[in-house]
Amino acid sequence: MEHSKKGRARRRNPMDPTVEGKRRATIMKRVHMARKRGERIQVTFDEKGQPEGKHGDELMSWFGVLAREHVPIWIQDWRSRDLDGLKEIIWKETVTSFTVEESFRNTCLKSCGEAARNFRYDLYKTFVEEFINEESVWTRPKKVIDNYPNIEEEDWMKFVQYRTSSQFQQLSDRGSEIRTNNEYSSRGGRDGYRKLDQEMFKKNGKWERRDGLWLEQQTGPDGELKNPACKNASELIVEYNTQESQGTFESVGTNDVLSQALSRPEHKGRVRGQSKFVKPSQYFNLSRSSNKDNEVQSMRREIEELKALVRGLCANRDVEPSVDPKNVPTVDQHNSFKASCSAQEKQDGVAEPPTMPVDSQECKLYIFDEVQGGQLLVAFGRVWLESLPTDTVHGIPLGEGNVRVSINVPKLKKSPLPIPTYDATTVEDAVNGFVAWPKSLVELDMSMNKASRGPSHVPDPAAGNKK
Repeated sequence: MEHSKKGRARRRNPMDPTVEGKRRATIMKRVHMARKRGERIQVTFDEKGQPEGKHGDELMSWFGVLAREHVPIWIQDWRSRDLDGLKEIIWKETVTSFTVEESFRNTCLKSCGEAARNFRYDLYKTFVEEFINEESVWTRPKKVIDNYPNIEEEDWMKFVQYRTSSQFQQLSDRGSEIRTNNEYSSRGGRDGYRKLDQEMFKKNGKWERRDGLWLEQQTGPDGELKNPACKNASELIVEYNTQESQGTFESVGTNDVLSQALSRPEHKGRVRGQSKFVKPSQYFNLSRSSNKDNEVQSMRREIEELKALVRGLCANRDVEPSVDPKNVPTVDQHNSFKASCSAQEKQDGVAEPPTMPVDSQECKLYIFDEVQGGQLLVAFGRVWLESLPTDTVHGIPLGEGNVRVSINVPKLKKSPLPIPTYDATTVEDAVNGFVAWPKSLVELDMSMNKASRGPSHVPDPAAGNKK
């Protein structure tokens, strides 16, 4: 009961520092002292672009200071172009106090805008809402004068005028309706997903996917969900993760485990279940990298199982394997698209070119254009004539009817590859690398192979070996 009374007191007086449990408005003395000495606080950002550590927390608090000191309380839309000059001042104040790269400018200004909005909300809840029909509401309260001397009487009157208008009331009612219908409200507190994400990274040594992060935020210290409405979504997250591990569920872009479990499309420009610093393109690229890491781990396990199988078969037959399992190429040798074209290292550390068939010729590479119903020339390169179905490109067999090619000169850079790989999906991606290509879409370039008297089509080496 005592805790609920304190909670109600804090909600009624969000700006009163005498209420227990309420943070005082910080003035960031340490930052001001550093500025006087001509120093800047060094802020580091993680690979997601989130400020981290003690100095990252100070940067976030600094946005609150800037919002209270520089942003007028009567503004209605932080996105207005009329505020560009003000935003420039705030950015200069930020980089004067902290080491922040220009690439983080928009994110920092957005954080400052959110801090200003929260400050206006606290002012309204404390000094306006309960006194909206009283004449005294138009006069600056003593606490505002004492704590925020930069708020002039004119600023206060503009603020109250807007907050008591029908325009604001309509927006407020709409916001209340949205919050009422929001089953999955954020429960991350002041630090949101940023601190939780970084704490879980330190704990697990890898970034948690957003479905796991969302579930963690909705779960209390006792292991129970804070919001009963999340029960169905949490069960679906567990179920979809199980299906994904079994290969019966596939996460594709924004249509991943979390969006499926919540049955809601992703918001444009932000990532649900992540901090405001994480951009959609950035997060889903990280997710793709994480998926690739999982594939690599799976391939490693398969290779080790095959090695064990070879040893077992040889032991049963009392013979030595013709190839030492230790010399079987590892998945790391085929992990990268460019690695297939890069030099391999000897045991003594000296690099030498990869072992490749030498019988190659210049060629033209085509794809089948379904729109025009014919073949379309997309690149010039080289074809290895002795390619066999069992030969591999990036650790994957060529398969029947395909040959190994390298692309030297792209003609249509954005054209899709007929046989894409994880690292290369377009002609442009595959320049100076090896890919598999259907024999039927490869034509020997006789104009560039003048000494060659062979056929203009690619011969089938498998058929030749049968003769």
